Amino acid sequence: MPSRKPTKIPSPVPIMTDMWSTWRSFAIAAAIELDVFTRIAAGKVTAEEIAADADANAGAMRRLLDAQVGLKVLQRKGDRYSLTPAATTYLVRGSDLYMEGAGRMTQGLAMQFSQLSQVVRTGHALGEMGAANPGEFFAFLVKSIFPASYAGSKAAVASIPKAGRNRIKEILDVAAGAAPWSIAFAEAIPEARVTALDYAQVIPVTREYTDKYGVSSRYSFIEGDLRESDFGLERYDLVILGHIIHGEGRDGGIRLIEKSATALKKGGQLLIAEFIPNDERTGPALPLLFGLNMMIATQGADVFTMREYREWLKSAGFRTIKVIRTPAAPSPLILATK
Repeated sequence: MPSRKPTKIPSPVPIMTDMWSTWRSFAIAAAIELDVFTRIAAGKVTAEEIAADADANAGAMRRLLDAQVGLKVLQRKGDRYSLTPAATTYLVRGSDLYMEGAGRMTQGLAMQFSQLSQVVRTGHALGEMGAANPGEFFAFLVKSIFPASYAGSKAAVASIPKAGRNRIKEILDVAAGAAPWSIAFAEAIPEARVTALDYAQVIPVTREYTDKYGVSSRYSFIEGDLRESDFGLERYDLVILGHIIHGEGRDGGIRLIEKSATALKKGGQLLIAEFIPNDERTGPALPLLFGLNMMIATQGADVFTMREYREWLKSAGFRTIKVIRTPAAPSPLILATK
């Protein structure tokens, strides 16, 4: 039993901040939906100008904009608002790294997360994520997550010495999505050719982004389900699993690593990007929260520790395992050599 009269009352602010953190998410999502950041980039810099352009109420718009300043997404001088570098990069429509659909995705995930207690009571996910039409669901999702993954992939490329990059000629991007993980390699290695595998509904998005980055002539596109597709035998120098394993669960993730090992030439490398909690599963918070998100959405889906990945990779025949720590990714990246 807690003492009735603690000698020092702990601050409630950290708990309040966490409990009300959805306010931050929905405030930014609303600003994205109203195209606030794009309007500022186009020269509408007062609340009145932005509201008129968005067909919105000026007083309410000012309050939304001031909240963005408090969240450090916008800056304000007098009555004029301006973009932070991050907002310019990720929230302005037309930017190369625009988070397309991020507002809708944020709202959808929050509504899903509101049913967490039900999932904990029953032990059953609400339903397979995008189960009715997974290709259509992922065609929408991959656009919103492209920027963050692309930044992580750039860090992965930079971590590989030039001599190592020069040995990469054939790349397999599994469940490629908008191809953020392989585009960075294609940009850095002009001789490399990439095979992108994903659902038929997603491949047009893959083509859109590879066209945008000027690398599509070196891509081959395969429509298929990663669980059913044959990756081949000792064919690739690099296989990429960019945020794929968590959706496959423990057994599916192990099979995916084994298939990737079979597809790699001797000396080939496997790049894994994932949300990875510490071995005790006591932190960091983001991977653990992401694990809850997957538990809600898909039966058996989860996040896994670095210890687990090391065990699975060694069992699959990988000789060395390199951990790439970068602020551009939510967790360390893994680069394993066969």
